[in-house]
Amino acid sequence: MGETSKPAFPQTPDGVTDWEKVFEDPDQGLITVIRTAQTSDNLRACMMIVIRQLFTRDNDELQVAQLTRQLDDLLAQSGGAVPTDAAIAMLRQIKVQRQELAQAYLADKKRKKRRKNRRAAGSTGTKNAIYLLFKNPKYFIGLGLILTVLLVGVIAALVIGGAHTAEDIDHAAHSAAPQEDAEDGKDAPEAKPAQQDMPLPEFKATKREATTAPAAIVLRHVTLPRSLGKWKRGPTHVMPFIFVRDEGDVANVCRQLPHILSTLNVELSKAFQDIDVFDEQVLAGVARRVGIILNARLDPPSVTGVRLAIPMDSKDYPPAKCGLASDAFAKYLK
Repeated sequence: MGETSKPAFPQTPDGVTDWEKVFEDPDQGLITVIRTAQTSDNLRACMMIVIRQLFTRDNDELQVAQLTRQLDDLLAQSGGAVPTDAAIAMLRQIKVQRQELAQAYLADKKRKKRRKNRRAAGSTGTKNAIYLLFKNPKYFIGLGLILTVLLVGVIAALVIGGAHTAEDIDHAAHSAAPQEDAEDGKDAPEAKPAQQDMPLPEFKATKREATTAPAAIVLRHVTLPRSLGKWKRGPTHVMPFIFVRDEGDVANVCRQLPHILSTLNVELSKAFQDIDVFDEQVLAGVARRVGIILNARLDPPSVTGVRLAIPMDSKDYPPAKCGLASDAFAKYLK
């Protein structure tokens, strides 16, 4: 099936897609189209067209794979009947997700507009104050008087402080003058010999054992499945690391990038259909299966392990789709 272009969906007065109309319109809604399917093959074809029209971004591949698997499961369990109602339930679940995203987008847009209005109001107030200051001589003269009083006070403080300092210096000089010792007939004490610095022990540098991080390939973020089945919503994406024997294996593994991404999507989709709670053990199980599948495709097998890491920081973004992990990713390789 060829790629389908995204249609021009109807908009709400707020400027976002009217998802209720897109799905539920009695004449042209997506659910109306699905109801016309007479056979299971026809239903699957219609559903795939709808899915491809709704998920058109580059990072939607995992969602498409997951929905495709869910659709195939519905068809396999239908016992020869056309599972129209189950397919419509899938679409309505997608509709709710899209409506929630649209509301979140509108809320964020309103927050940004309020911040912009506050900044504009503050800038206008400052400009008005400056305008009044120079337009009305009364304000300008008053400001001049305030500045004059402040300047006189600073100069007075400097003059008074300077005189006091000179007196203190003269008194200190008088006190430091040498005193006559002839009256008591006592000899001045002998000067003590100057102390010498204690010699420091010779510094000998110790050799530190260099610890080399294992050679690892880092891939761009992979989006996790959305909330379907029993899965509880958690992180939205993971960063895959593929450990290899040495750096010479990087090019050989990166040639398999389309197959790696496809395998990740399928294995994540399978795992997230069967779990009650999402945790790192789920990712570890997926990583083990992906490593085994990938080694079966490589000659010779060069993958020593796979890790699906939850990014610690949004700035941790690999510069290439597939490449050797730099020192910036060392915290993920321990």
